[in-house]
Amino acid sequence: MKNTPLFYKSLALACALSCLSLSAFAITSEQALEKLNEAQSLRNSNPNQATEIFEQLTNDSTLVNESNIIQEALESLAFMNVSSGDYDQALSYAEQLLEYGQKQSNQAITVRAMLIQGYAQGRKSNFLTAEQHYRDALSIAKQIKDSVLIAQSYERLAAILRWQDKYIAALNEAQKSVNILHEFDDDKSYASALLNLGIIEAIIGDHNAALASLTQSFSLHQKLDDKKGIADSLYEIGEVYRRMGDSAQSLKHFKMSHVLDLEIGSKVDIGNSAMKVGYAALKQGELATATDYAEKSISYYQQSSSNTGLCRSYDLMALIALKQDNISEAQAYINRALAIATDYNFRSHVVALGITQTRINQALDDHAEAIKTAEQALKQADELQDVEDQITLNKLLTDSYLALQLYKQAFESQSRYQTLEDSTGKNQHDLTVAAMQSQVAFMRNQQEINQLSADKQIQAAQLSESEWQFKASLLGLSCVILLISGFGYRSFKKRKLASERAQLLQEVVDKKNRLLADVSHEIRTPLTALQLQVEALQYNIAKDVDASYDAINRKLTDINVLIRDIHQLAQADSDSLYLNLKPYLLADVLSLWQQDFTAFVENKGFEFTSNIRVAADIKVTWDIDKIKQVLTNLLSNSTFYTDKPGKIKFIATASEQSITFSIEDTPPGVTDNQLVEIFERLYRVDKSRSRQTGGSGLGLAICKSLIETHKGTIKAEHSELGGVKILICLPLISEQQV
Repeated sequence: MKNTPLFYKSLALACALSCLSLSAFAITSEQALEKLNEAQSLRNSNPNQATEIFEQLTNDSTLVNESNIIQEALESLAFMNVSSGDYDQALSYAEQLLEYGQKQSNQAITVRAMLIQGYAQGRKSNFLTAEQHYRDALSIAKQIKDSVLIAQSYERLAAILRWQDKYIAALNEAQKSVNILHEFDDDKSYASALLNLGIIEAIIGDHNAALASLTQSFSLHQKLDDKKGIADSLYEIGEVYRRMGDSAQSLKHFKMSHVLDLEIGSKVDIGNSAMKVGYAALKQGELATATDYAEKSISYYQQSSSNTGLCRSYDLMALIALKQDNISEAQAYINRALAIATDYNFRSHVVALGITQTRINQALDDHAEAIKTAEQALKQADELQDVEDQITLNKLLTDSYLALQLYKQAFESQSRYQTLEDSTGKNQHDLTVAAMQSQVAFMRNQQEINQLSADKQIQAAQLSESEWQFKASLLGLSCVILLISGFGYRSFKKRKLASERAQLLQEVVDKKNRLLADVSHEIRTPLTALQLQVEALQYNIAKDVDASYDAINRKLTDINVLIRDIHQLAQADSDSLYLNLKPYLLADVLSLWQQDFTAFVENKGFEFTSNIRVAADIKVTWDIDKIKQVLTNLLSNSTFYTDKPGKIKFIATASEQSITFSIEDTPPGVTDNQLVEIFERLYRVDKSRSRQTGGSGLGLAICKSLIETHKGTIKAEHSELGGVKILICLPLISEQQV
C-alpha cells in the first residue's frame, strides 16, 4: 500500500496534462471569427477549402454557444450547395440549422432555417413544399415580432408564388416586404426586396414601375458596395428592356452585369450573363459579339457542370450558325443540345430546341420535316402551357404549310396563333389591371394604417391637453371651433374633388365608349364586304374570281391598317411607344426625303414644290423613321383630299431652338371647327370619301401622338393656297439631353 500515494500523484498529473492539452487546442471566439471570414473569402475561389473550414466550425463543440458563428457557417454551407445544384445536401445543412435553433431556443434561427429549406425546395421545383416552409417561417416571425424576418418571409413567399405564375398574389407579398423594410435601417434586405418586386412588375407588364424598383435596388447595392447585388440588378434591368423589345439597352445592361460577374467569380452567374449578352447581340445583328459570348458561356457552364446552361448556349450557337447560313454547324449544335436535354428530361429546353430545329429544316426547304418537328414540339409546349412557344410554333407551321400549298392547314395554324396572341394580350391586360387594383388597395390600407396612427397621436394629445384645459378654456374652445371649421372645409373640398373626379372619369368612359363604337363600326364595314365576297366564292356566283380575291386582300389590308393604327395609339397612351433616338445631320436627311416626297406626290398627279432652309451643320436627335412616317402621312392626306389638278407645298425651316415643317395644299379646305377636330381619333371631314380612299380615321391622331412623344407640337391652319396647312414644331434637343 505504500505505493498508493505515488499512484494518486500520477493520476492527478495525467488529469492536469489532459486539461492543459484541451485548453491549448480549444478555439477562441476571435479565432473562430477569423476562420469564418477566411472561409467567406474562399467561397468562390476555393469552395472545397471554404466548405472544410465551415464544417470545422460547425463541428467544434467549444463553439456550441456561439450562435452567430454557427448560424452563418451552416447558412453558408447550405447556399453553397444550392449554387452548385446539390439541393439535398443544402436541405441537410438547413435541417442541422433548424435543430440547432430549436436546441438553443432561438426562434430567429429557426425562421432562417425554414427560409433556406423553402429556397432549396423551390430550386428542386417543389413549389408547394417551399411555399409551406415560407408560410411557417412567416408565422413564427410574426410571433416573435421580428419585422426584418417578417419582410424576408414575405419576399421569399412572393418569389415562390411568382414561380407558380401567381403574379398578383406575388405582387401583394412583395409590396408588403418592401413597405416593412422601408422603415428599417437594413439596406441589404430592402435592396433584395426591391429586386424581387421589380422582377414581378416586369412580368405583369408594368415596365416603368419595374425599372424604378430595379434602379432603386441597384443604387442601394452600390451604396453597400455589394457587387453581387449590383450584378443581379443590372441583369434584371436588362431583362426588362428585353421584354420591352429594346435589344440595344438589354445588351448594354447584360454586358455590365457580365463584367461584375467575372469579378465575383461565380461560374454559373458568369455563364448566365454571357449567354444573355449573346442572345441580345444576336437580336442586334452583332454576330461576332454573339459568337464570342456564346462560346464564353459554354466554357463556364462546362466548368460548373451546368447542363441546363449548356442546352441554352448550344441553342444560341445553333441560331448564330443559322443566321450565317452555316446549316451543318447549326445542326451539330442542336444535336449536342438535344442529347443533354433528353438525358436530363429538360422538357422546356426540348421545346426550344424543337423551334430551332424547325427553323433549320425550313432553311433546307424540307418543310415536311419542319412540320413534323414543329408538331412534336407543339405537343410538348401544349403540355407545359408555354403560350410564347405555342405562338412561335404555330407561326412556323403556318409558313411551312403555305410553302407546301396546304392552305387549309395554314389557315388553321394561323387561327391558332392569332387566338393565342389575342388571349395573351387579354391576360396581360387583366394582369396589369389586377396589379393596379392591388396597388390601389395596398395604398388604401397603408393610408388607413397611417390614419389610425394619426388618430392615436390625437388621442394622446387630448389626454395631455386635459391637464391644463381649465387654465386655458377660452383657448381650447377657440381651437375646437377652428378644428371644426377645418374639418368642415376639408369635407367640402373632398366632396368637390370627388365630384370633379367623377365628372372627369365619366368623360373618359364616354370617350372610350365612343371610340370603341367607332372602331367596331370601322371593322364591321370591311368584314361585311369580306363576308359577301367569301359567300360569292363559296356559292360560285362570283363573276370574276381574281377580282374577288383582290377585293378580299384589300379589305384584309384595311383591317390590318386599322389594327396597326389602334395599337400604335395604345402604345402612345401607355407611354410604351419605343423611340429609336439617334443623332442625324438634318440637311442630309431632308435632301433624301425631298426626293422621295417629290416622286410620291407627282406620281399622284399633283404639282409639288419644296423649300428647305436648314444649315448643313444642324444635328437632330430623333427617331427618324417616326418623323418620316408623320410627314408621309400628311402628304398622303393631301393627295387624297385635294382636288386635281392641285398643288402641294412642303417647307422646312430651322431656328436656334426648333425645326418647323409645314405642308399645305390647294382646295378644298375645312371649317374653323374642323381645324381643331381633325386630330381627334376616327374624326372625318368627309366620311364617305375617307372610306373610298382607305383611311382609318386615325392617321392624324397618330401624327399628333408621334410629334408629342418627340416633345413637339402640331396644329392645322387655313392655307393661303385655299386648302389646309399643317404646322409641326420640333425642339432641337442634344444627344446628351435625350
